[in-house]
Amino acid sequence: MEVFSNAPSAFPPRRPVIGGQEYCLRRADRDDIYQILLLEKEVYQGQLPWSQKIFAKELRRRDSLYLLLYFGSYLVGMVGCRFRFYQAHITYLAVVPQLQGRGLGTYLLTVILNEVKKQDLNKVTLEVRVENKKAQALYRHLGFRDNFIRRNYYTNVDRPDSDGLNMICDLRKKNYCQW
Repeated sequence: MEVFSNAPSAFPPRRPVIGGQEYCLRRADRDDIYQILLLEKEVYQGQLPWSQKIFAKELRRRDSLYLLLYFGSYLVGMVGCRFRFYQAHITYLAVVPQLQGRGLGTYLLTVILNEVKKQDLNKVTLEVRVENKKAQALYRHLGFRDNFIRRNYYTNVDRPDSDGLNMICDLRKKNYCQW
């Protein structure tokens, strides 16, 4: 039996400045699902790897934290994480394509890693497509290392199945409080 811990209960909205632009970061709730699905369609070229039902389930979980990053009224990024008894697992990271490479993904990951550290968890895992070298570079920059391959982890109706690279980060080895 896997034991879960609660995600942080309080996450007050923040107004970070990234690359000279002001954004709003806040916790996601079920009322945000429509906007989240629009973000996902934009990030995944019209596809919806996660359904409305999956997002609704994730946002109800007591062991999960999902954060939304807005530029004005436009949802530009999202990160999600599950908090387990011994470690955390990043379940979701997305930034709209036209704003990738501007530090938004780094910011979102840094915030979630700091939240993990606040819960006294030392290890964080995630999966990324083996062909997504850009995301892997971001994760390695933040201290993640390759762990193992999950064969046929990602399945799509429009293209062949893809392997997932499991990556792991030991938070005791790096300070993420740079934002």
